[in-house]
Amino acid sequence: MLDAVTTMIERRNPQNEADWDRSLREVLQETALAGLWRTGFFRQAAFYGGTALRLFHGLDRFSEDLDFTLLIPDELWNISEKLGGLRAEIEAFGFSVEIDAKHEGKVESAFIKANTKINLIRAAASASLTGKIASNRLVRIKIETDTDPPAEIKTEIKTLLEPFPAAIRVVTRPCLFAGKLHACLCRSWKSRVKGRDWYDLLFFVANKVPVDRQHLEARLRRSGHWNGESPFTETDAKQMLGKRIESIDWKQARDDVAPFVRDRRSLELWGAELFTEAAEKIQFIL
Repeated sequence: MLDAVTTMIERRNPQNEADWDRSLREVLQETALAGLWRTGFFRQAAFYGGTALRLFHGLDRFSEDLDFTLLIPDELWNISEKLGGLRAEIEAFGFSVEIDAKHEGKVESAFIKANTKINLIRAAASASLTGKIASNRLVRIKIETDTDPPAEIKTEIKTLLEPFPAAIRVVTRPCLFAGKLHACLCRSWKSRVKGRDWYDLLFFVANKVPVDRQHLEARLRRSGHWNGESPFTETDAKQMLGKRIESIDWKQARDDVAPFVRDRRSLELWGAELFTEAAEKIQFIL
């Protein structure tokens, strides 16, 4: 099935080593998603995060990881049970990969590793890209599954068309926005701001996606950032967001997201004024 992989890469029209690397990662991501579907993974879990936004909602930035959440908490759930089937599906497409699992608190992780020199040189040659790829480079994709999901999460079924049609359970857009807004408000990322979160916030606002307020409140209560007896309101959210926006180092935020976007001109206006204006446009639903 290597021809299918080659076609998927060619469709992305990679022009240089960076494009090739990104195309390869995207193909591996989609192949892994289809493989997980074959294992029955999406009967228990749903897809969310930046890669879900890119694949199913048109987000124009690259995201490295595949993030999932169980539908209901299950402290005994173990991703290792899925890895044999996942490996078989990926290898059926001509990849020879290593997949390792790791348990981190309430998060089950797996790491997919492929070597461009050993496993994909044929695909590169057939796509006339031999001179455009790194000669010996490991490509890694991380899979993370939250085994203790917050309440009020809602999902829907989306169809992934490549490398073959697969039914992927995806967190709904309002709940995705709630998760992203929680990350913007609360994420502590090695003492640095994660600009990718804020890039995605602008994406949601530009596409007029509302925030699922109940799901946001559930996330905030779970993380300990909201302990009030009364329900969390839109006013509470915008007050928290305003304070957060004023505290951000926006140059640092731009530097974080820049490697993940093709057109960096979209970052030129980044600053407190832009995000304050965007925050005022956020709508909430129950």
